[in-house]
Amino acid sequence: MSLDLKSLDTYPVIKNITVVQTWLEIKLPSKAFNLTLGSDDQDLFVSFTGTDGGSLVGVDKAFIKRDGYLSITRGRGSNQHTSIFVAVATGSTATVVLILEE
Repeated sequence: MSLDLKSLDTYPVIKNITVVQTWLEIKLPSKAFNLTLGSDDQDLFVSFTGTDGGSLVGVDKAFIKRDGYLSITRGRGSNQHTSIFVAVATGSTATVVLILEE
């Protein structure tokens, strides 16, 4: 149930995505070097090592408080992650705001 955004080629991009308490894989376009994520609904987890639809247990992850944002600058070339994983930390669902910038 991943979300494929690889074909996006006009920046910046703002996407509103519904997530639940399992990882949602978001496949990222190669030109999106700056990512910003947050939610005004719920606390979130974000990771580069999750599994789409998988459990949050045992995965290296960062925490984003409700009404907060986390900005990430991706690597370039072969150092770049091709996807990011997002899940709700508390509650059942949340709308995540994802901003992609070149």
